Amino acid sequence: MMASTNQSILESLMSVRRAHSLAWPFIAFFVLASGCAVESERAPAAGPPPATLASPDIDNRIDEFTSWIEVDLDAIGANLEALRQHTGVEIMPVVKNNAYGHGLVPIVRYLAGQGVERVFVANVEEAMALRQAGVDLAIVNMGPLFTDGQHTRVVELGITQVVFSEDVVQRLSEASAAVGQDAGVFVKVDTGLRRVGVFHDEAGDFIEHAASLPGISIDGIFSTFMQTPEEDRAMLTRLLAVETDLRARGIDPGLRSMASTDAILHFPESHLDLVRPGMSLYGIYPEEKDLDAGVTLTPALSLKARIELVKWVDEGDSVTYWGRFIAPSRMMIATVHAGFYDGVPRELANVGSVFYAGEFRDIIGSVSLNHVVVDVTGTDASPGDTVEVIGHAGANAVSAIAETANWMVYSLLNHLNPQTPRVYYEGGEPAMLLEP
Repeated sequence: MMASTNQSILESLMSVRRAHSLAWPFIAFFVLASGCAVESERAPAAGPPPATLASPDIDNRIDEFTSWIEVDLDAIGANLEALRQHTGVEIMPVVKNNAYGHGLVPIVRYLAGQGVERVFVANVEEAMALRQAGVDLAIVNMGPLFTDGQHTRVVELGITQVVFSEDVVQRLSEASAAVGQDAGVFVKVDTGLRRVGVFHDEAGDFIEHAASLPGISIDGIFSTFMQTPEEDRAMLTRLLAVETDLRARGIDPGLRSMASTDAILHFPESHLDLVRPGMSLYGIYPEEKDLDAGVTLTPALSLKARIELVKWVDEGDSVTYWGRFIAPSRMMIATVHAGFYDGVPRELANVGSVFYAGEFRDIIGSVSLNHVVVDVTGTDASPGDTVEVIGHAGANAVSAIAETANWMVYSLLNHLNPQTPRVYYEGGEPAMLLEP
């Protein structure tokens, strides 16, 4: 049975290897339970890496990492259930931009096992990466299509495409005829954000035309709020007017969606048929007001790194580039192997902190490409010790770091380096390892 399972896994991984446009830019090893490994070939970076599988060797590999990201899948499962209970409608997770830094393929595989039926991705590369990794749930691509080849691949892979232009719908119809299967579309309606979408006053005619084309299936309509309460109510009214117009024309609008995290938490009338959580799925409250929304969310991600060197400095000694820190007294410092390469904001220089030896320790001096320096006076710090750079609570929680650095929480998560190894935990134990 194990041999058969591993053979299936190997075939799946080799199909990823053949997809040059989706391969990861470094040599990647997929460690299987049997102890064998598959080596992927080097290719230009054009999408997220495929996921590795659970292995008894994960703990040994973690011991060798200088920095790594840990993702608690149980936390994501708890957040998913909390959102289901709060809304009572279908959850369509937004997994764009490498699942907000958490790792696209492992997160979507986990969500599929939790009963999620469809996900939103940022571009066709992410959609293709999921298909090539064997993910068979519905994928909605919100990114643009420019070439005939892209239109054809979307139809071939059964990817639902977000549309708002007649050109794209026409080309999808033509691709449908060539491939021999329908093209599902979600129509983006501009209800006032004026970013992308067919304007709401023109949506009825646009969708009627799209529905008349051979091979085009209208799977749903959706829009995006401005996140200003008064205008949001007007925007919801506009989308519902589009629905009414379509039904009067004898057209089924499919699934209706308006709400992402802000509206999920604060605007229940907008939940409609499905909601699209992004940050909330990963346990992040985008704003302080969200803490009072009655939904308990658990952060899923942490960034850890190892101490590389411990030394003493004397009063008056300068530390890091440009002498950004001057020691006020004799102190013990530790060089931690994580920097802005890993996604640590440079703005944390002299104001940020990490968690080590049971308490928060100050970052002193500059944040460099691969290092931060930390005050560890009064500890038994030694090389190889683990430091939590981004955690779940207190001064190094995602929201706290973002506030200290004057970043948006979205920016912090999306600056996490996709080449940093990721370890996925279930039941408190490492269940999966993803490394470049």
